[in-house]
Amino acid sequence: MSILIKSANITYPGHSLNGSTLDVLVENGKILKIASSIENSGNFKEISADGLMLFPALVDAQCTIGEPGFEYKEDLRSAAEAAKNGGFSVLMMLPNTNPVLDNRGQLEYLKQKTASLGIDIKPFANISKGGKGVDLSEMYDLHDGGAVAFSDGKHSIDDVNLMKRALEYTQSFGGIVCNFPFDDRINPGAMVHESKQNIKLGIKSSPAIAEELMVNRDLYLQRYAGGNLHLSTISTAGSAEMIYEAKARGQQVSCSVALANLLYTDETLEGFDTNYKTMPVLREENDRQALIEGLKNGVIDMIVSDHTPENIENKDVEFDHASYGMTMIETALSLINEHLIADLSWDVVIQRMAIAPRKRFNIALPDLSEGSAFEFTLFDPNHVWTYNKASKASKSANTPVYNKELKGKVVRL
Repeated sequence: MSILIKSANITYPGHSLNGSTLDVLVENGKILKIASSIENSGNFKEISADGLMLFPALVDAQCTIGEPGFEYKEDLRSAAEAAKNGGFSVLMMLPNTNPVLDNRGQLEYLKQKTASLGIDIKPFANISKGGKGVDLSEMYDLHDGGAVAFSDGKHSIDDVNLMKRALEYTQSFGGIVCNFPFDDRINPGAMVHESKQNIKLGIKSSPAIAEELMVNRDLYLQRYAGGNLHLSTISTAGSAEMIYEAKARGQQVSCSVALANLLYTDETLEGFDTNYKTMPVLREENDRQALIEGLKNGVIDMIVSDHTPENIENKDVEFDHASYGMTMIETALSLINEHLIADLSWDVVIQRMAIAPRKRFNIALPDLSEGSAFEFTLFDPNHVWTYNKASKASKSANTPVYNKELKGKVVRL
């Protein structure tokens, strides 16, 4: 099938065509021609892209997919369709499945299941056997079997020696060790940010130091042991400051921020809406502003959706008993378009959601040239739509924007 995209605004930071308005002819997933004007002489399906943006398809460097084990929340097929709706071509899935992704057989299963989905799903493999944080997994074998990096997901590596050994061992093959920085021992069972705002809620709270102690520990360990460290979904101004200092010292470290922590603060918790119960927890406005600044100056390398689908039985309960997380893949660009683009330019957004993740995790950048695969997203920033049962592909709907109007939508080709 041939598709002619007319007058698309190219957003590709660092590319020679960035900022251009061009016609692009695509046939069977390949770019046939790029020019200032292409005549429709072959009965091509034509899309008028006047006012629409064309940019490299997004990479989600952290999401949760239920399969295997929790298919009722999200399976690989529904996640792939949701990703296409949201403008993503690559999903990097956490290993919090059942069974966990701690052996090569599990990676082979995923490779076979995802081969025909039209989305590149790249698994993190567990750092520890069984995700229990005690013994190292067979990391080299997992790397050789296709693991993009190593993580125990939302389970922090509390054991200092285990984290040190992981950083040391992965140096032999260039593996990346990803840790979620959260020390639950500071206040076990905490569910919201510790602040004046949340005192009146009467819910057990977690101070910023619960994250920052773990960030500090991992940076210190990496400085001592070497290795390639990635800190997943930081949420505080203090964490951003420590990572800035580490990068200034030349440490090989990167970090990400969850989109929810850029959109919302702990003030949203007043209504006890469990859709705002996330991990990391929502912080204060000064933290949110520090995270935005970190994205602009490069301290924070990437924005992730942290897509965490949950069934209604785990969300439509009292706040104390509700599970963490919100769905995000399908609505990420719309929410950025509505609420963040005044603070973050589209160049910064595409840099942090399409370019930096590829560079960090050794994924080839899309080639915007004739003869190359069309791995790009067409986005209409003015299209108003409603995220609901009819428009979504995800199996879950644990999001505060369900059944609400959003502005900005991906154009599926």
